[in-house]
Amino acid sequence: MSDIDWRDLPSLSSLRAFEATARLDGFSAAARALNVTPAAVAQQVRGLEAELGVTLVRRQGRGLVLTPEGAGLVAALTDGFGTIAEAVTRVRQDEAQRSVRVSTTQGFAQWVMMPGLARFWEAHPDIRVSMDITSKLADLGDGRIDIAIRSGPADFSWPGTEAELLMRSRYILIGAPDLAARVRTTADLQHMPWIFDPRNGSEPRWLAQLGLDPKTLRVTEIASPVLEVASAVQGYGLMFGVESIVRTELEAGRLVEIPCDILPEAAYFIVTAPGPRRQRVQVFIDWLKDSFGTGD
Repeated sequence: MSDIDWRDLPSLSSLRAFEATARLDGFSAAARALNVTPAAVAQQVRGLEAELGVTLVRRQGRGLVLTPEGAGLVAALTDGFGTIAEAVTRVRQDEAQRSVRVSTTQGFAQWVMMPGLARFWEAHPDIRVSMDITSKLADLGDGRIDIAIRSGPADFSWPGTEAELLMRSRYILIGAPDLAARVRTTADLQHMPWIFDPRNGSEPRWLAQLGLDPKTLRVTEIASPVLEVASAVQGYGLMFGVESIVRTELEAGRLVEIPCDILPEAAYFIVTAPGPRRQRVQVFIDWLKDSFGTGD
């Protein structure tokens, strides 16, 4: 198909007015279908005739008849508009069946989002949600992921994306009750077993601020937040955790917080590709903010 020079085509509104007039046999019926006045339809049709330099419809008695030129044009327009309508319907049907695809970390999905997801489906039973569990920032530009939820410094940004703050939560030092009870002073931390996430480059710095040398500690490294928390519950070591992530374990008494005033806040962001968002994606983002948002 050759490229279309839109400058040579009449306006879509005039073509639509003529197609409706021909299909519905008159200006009045076309006006009702297009939700405009009959005079407006007639003006559009006459303008189209003037632009093309041909007569498309003639009055015959109390009605209108198509000229040969009009009959040829309306056949093409009806076919073209029908094709457009079918394509739009398919797009809408595909969108209705398409899930909101969320990329997030294992810890946020399990302990923050999943417990509240039932409330979202109660309010929006027609919106499916699928999750990609990974600690890597997904490629939002290819359209396979709609939303990424990631943590980082409050002033952090991801190039080529739009990021907005969802929630803040404290980093805390935690351990099983029996193990935490043995920590009476900062010096006691040197003799405790520890659980580290090898992907968290901030933990060695926090230990240094506490006067601890990671090389002299008894450390178990676990690159899984779920297993890390489970190991802490079993008493295998102390760990740094995000309060919102471990809140369930704290409230159940399976973990307790150990006072530690050198730890920063964690910030969680909603990250999307630049540009307009699908309606269902925006509905889910609004729900995230209402359910978990802590504001700026």
